[in-house]
Amino acid sequence: MTTPTIPTLEKVMTMTASIDPPQQVGHDLSIYNVPDGTIVGDGFTAKIIAPSADWARPISDTVLGLDVRLSAQTETGHYLYLTYFGRVCVNEAVAEKMASGTEIHGSEMYFTTNPIVKTNDPALAWMNDTIFVGKMQRNITAGAHGQGHLVYDVYKVV
Repeated sequence: MTTPTIPTLEKVMTMTASIDPPQQVGHDLSIYNVPDGTIVGDGFTAKIIAPSADWARPISDTVLGLDVRLSAQTETGHYLYLTYFGRVCVNEAVAEKMASGTEIHGSEMYFTTNPIVKTNDPALAWMNDTIFVGKMQRNITAGAHGQGHLVYDVYKVV
């Protein structure tokens, strides 16, 4: 019998984004515009550009489902398109911080995504065929207090 191959994670980029207060379409849909941000990886930097947003929907009383589409342009003029789903699990303490605009650290909540990347940059073409996992590091939730801020690391599954 052969030993199974166990996947590992290798950090490949950090994403930092500004998040506008939500367009509250209903109790079951909040749309968060992402007006700007940066993606910094090994050997590249990209600026988040329009159109970019998150269509967030409650999955349960304590879980928020993410549906994100981001456009970015690299310093060489190429494009990155990231689309991903994710889950944000909110406990009572985190809910209070979200409502008040207090910074939340990644260790305080489950906030995980699965980005898929498409790019026309030949130097980053390997991303087109790679599975990624994202983990929130810091977050200030956008809301009545104003714009939010999000930082998370993205890892390639190897």
